[in-house]
Parts: sequence; C-alpha cells; structure tokens
Amino acid sequence: MKIRLTRGYRMYEVYDTIEFNPQDYPELNGMSDEEIIEYLNENKYDMSLNDSDETLADQFIFERDLIKDKTMDIEEEIVKIDD
Repeated sequence: MKIRLTRGYRMYEVYDTIEFNPQDYPELNGMSDEEIIEYLNENKYDMSLNDSDETLADQFIFERDLIKDKTMDIEEEIVKIDD
C-alpha cells in the first residue's frame, strides 16, 4: 500500500482599523450594523471610501499596516494512493 501525507493551509491576516461613518453613504441609510457589514463584505471590491479611486478592499490591503502576523490553520491527513 502506498500512502501520502497531505497538508492544507488557510491563512488569516488582520489589518489595521479604518474609521468609517455609515451616514456618509446614502446607500447604507436605514440599515442595521449587521446589514452594513454584510453590504460592505459583498461590495468591498466595488465601493470606495470618501470619493477615493481605491476600493474599500484596497484601503485595507494597501493603506494599512498588518497588525497581526499571518496565522495558519493547518490540516493534515494521510491518504492512500491507488496504484
């Protein structure tokens, strides 16, 4: 029997905080905090903050420092290899 070890990684990065006032964005009027977060998650690559050319995602990734080291969730499994 031939076997092999597999290892899968999921990496998490935590970026610095952005100040955000939902009242500055008419599309968010009347939404709860949970609905605003859901909207931001769905539109982070299309929405810009404060009339910037960069998207919300860009603001986090390129404008802020990484405040937590990359942490990895490692999963290992031994699998059988068919001949």
